[in-house]
Amino acid sequence: MLGRADVAALVAALKPRVDGGQIQRIREPDDQTVVLSVRVPGQTTHLVLSAAPERARIAAAPEATVTLPEPTTLGRWLRRAARGRRLTVLEQLGDDRIVAVRFPEGALIAELGRAPALYAVDPAGRIVAASRRLPRTERELRPGRPWTPPPAPPADGAPARFTDPEAVEAALGALAPGGRDVARDRLGGRTRKRLIRLQKNVQDDVARTLDAARWRRHGELLVAQQHAAPRGATVAHVVDWYAEGAPTVEVPLDPALDAAGNAARCFQRYRKAAAGAEKAAARLAEVDAALATLDALLARELDAASLEAALVEAGLHRPPPPPPRARQREARLPFRPYTSKAGELIRVGRGGVDNHDTTFHHARGNDHWLHVRDAAGAHVIVPEPGRGREPHPETLLDAAALAIHHSKLRGEPGAEVTHTRRKHVRAVQGAPGRVTVADARALTVPDLAARIERLEPRKT
Repeated sequence: MLGRADVAALVAALKPRVDGGQIQRIREPDDQTVVLSVRVPGQTTHLVLSAAPERARIAAAPEATVTLPEPTTLGRWLRRAARGRRLTVLEQLGDDRIVAVRFPEGALIAELGRAPALYAVDPAGRIVAASRRLPRTERELRPGRPWTPPPAPPADGAPARFTDPEAVEAALGALAPGGRDVARDRLGGRTRKRLIRLQKNVQDDVARTLDAARWRRHGELLVAQQHAAPRGATVAHVVDWYAEGAPTVEVPLDPALDAAGNAARCFQRYRKAAAGAEKAAARLAEVDAALATLDALLARELDAASLEAALVEAGLHRPPPPPPRARQREARLPFRPYTSKAGELIRVGRGGVDNHDTTFHHARGNDHWLHVRDAAGAHVIVPEPGRGREPHPETLLDAAALAIHHSKLRGEPGAEVTHTRRKHVRAVQGAPGRVTVADARALTVPDLAARIERLEPRKT
């Protein structure tokens, strides 16, 4: 990690190479690092500002580096606000490990201390984007708020270890080509933090189970000295005959219970603690073993992808689920579609309200409408093939066959079907599916069974 003297020396070495230069390109080797290619007459410097954990730095890359396939929010803002602009000044802020790169449309501020981060700020000094999730601190760092420096650290007097910007990149940047080791360390750190937090919680559970014997002792004392625990009392002073010297001890009480109830409560807590003791001890052993497994995997110096796979195999990491795919559910239609022998569409209503929707919401005025005569059944629609065109006669006969098949007269070859244009059909108010029909004619289907077998072979 760079010290304040290092930052001061590196800024002094880089200022003549970048001040007043044009920011030609902006790259992001990883989500915590920005490389600005700055051109001054006769020289291009690849200025590195990184907030990568344990590798936060200001440096100079010897050549243009790779970049992320998709820029971060901070990177997009920099491309919009800084690319093609002049770098007006590179400076260290407040004799601290803070560097500012300023250009006419704002600035990029790099905090390189214990909590490294990159901040994009507008010309008014307000935060626009950051390289990491903004912490909740007294500085109120959040988008739209002014960036404020952290409290000044005490002087340490340590001399500079680095004065050559390229040497810094060789020492720190080479450890994380393309950000892979940074990602590995971040994954390992998150896993360790989670396991340590779990270990502490389980240790607390184990500590609580150590009180099991005390709760049993309290219950036994209350049973023997019920006079000391009247209802409404919050504490009972009882003599502990089991201890040397028979001291008086305090037993906490529930004021809503009498002595017998409080004794039962103590025994219940004893049983719960005793049952949990064995489980908590086994769980603690599992967490300790998991930490040992993590240490062994980290010692193998795996890259981020290999480490993640190994952690998943060991049961120490669960990768985030893929984003849910939007289910492209087709809207339920009120009719069943069929294809006639002539290749034309036929719509058969599903009944009741669906018949109404099929006729009045999915049919045009000149479409053909069919319904079995003198019986309940489906509304059948044959769409007009084109303006002024009539459907094939076979299509109308197939539609009439379906009207009979989807009615109370199914299977009756002599049944008649009402046929008219949709525009001659009127709904009966208050009776979904019932209609009045004008200008209609009757159709019969002599080869009904054969048509139904062709149209619905599985239902005959």
